[in-house]
Amino acid sequence: MAKKVRFYAGVEIDKDGIRHTWSADAWQQFMDSCKKESQAFEIRGRKIAGQCESCYSPAVFYMHLTKSRELSDWPEAGDASGSVSNLATRRDQTGIISILEYTYLLPVSGTPYIALLRSSSGPMPSAIADWVSLKSDMPAAGKSFELQPVLRNDARQKLNESLGVKSLEVRFEGKPDPNSTSSIERAAAEAASTIDESDYANVKVDMSISMGRATVVSNSTEAMRKQALSILTNNNIAKHPIKDMLSKGWVTKLKAKTLQANPESDKPIIEPVDFIKEHLTEDADFGSMKDDEMTPEIILSGMLEAIGKFRKRSNEY
Repeated sequence: MAKKVRFYAGVEIDKDGIRHTWSADAWQQFMDSCKKESQAFEIRGRKIAGQCESCYSPAVFYMHLTKSRELSDWPEAGDASGSVSNLATRRDQTGIISILEYTYLLPVSGTPYIALLRSSSGPMPSAIADWVSLKSDMPAAGKSFELQPVLRNDARQKLNESLGVKSLEVRFEGKPDPNSTSSIERAAAEAASTIDESDYANVKVDMSISMGRATVVSNSTEAMRKQALSILTNNNIAKHPIKDMLSKGWVTKLKAKTLQANPESDKPIIEPVDFIKEHLTEDADFGSMKDDEMTPEIILSGMLEAIGKFRKRSNEY
């Protein structure tokens, strides 16, 4: 069963707004600080718990983060007699008190990057970044933390060096997050709320924001640049969304027209970027069959396979 593994860099923003990309050593120090016990923080109204754990086959240390699925979202289950009922009503019989959605983080050793794999509703990169920030006590020092997706060289350079973004085109498929840090995604969630939840697998919300023909750098073009970063950081980016996972929200289109400095004029140059094409992901096999249990051994073996492919493309990022 193939799944997408995504790659991110950790960026610490100091009290002066200066961004510092975490090195491999910084990731290792943070992982070491998380080995003793699981720690939970409330992030946007949901508790996220995390801990560094060890696996023996393959022999790796990894970050394991979870959040509880809301009781109203528990699935039904069948027993040996053929009886079907909601798991929430059978807690006394089963002993199951919570269903946890997970995210695994695995450092790409010797690099500033980490690999990330989520269950269908596991903690998002933005929530994980907040968890890292709280665990490291960054807010007390006026700092914050972000997980930035690894883009191909040209796309990353265009966004990082841009003077702003004059237009954005984005398509959400599935269920947009109404609590997203992105105002654009919150607006998409509001638009999608007119659709019955049973039909979320078929939902598409297209949004377009443009400054028209204007190429003037302003607070608005910087705000749109930040929106592009927020959508990249907070969402699953995929060319082929999995339609039967109703709880997922996917971004299947994200295009920006960036404003770049023009060495020959005061008028910026417009450079388009298609982030769906430029976000580096790797497909990997997680078990041989759809009914294989997603054990840590299977998950981490698949992530290591993806990391091996990622390393071979080092000239691209």
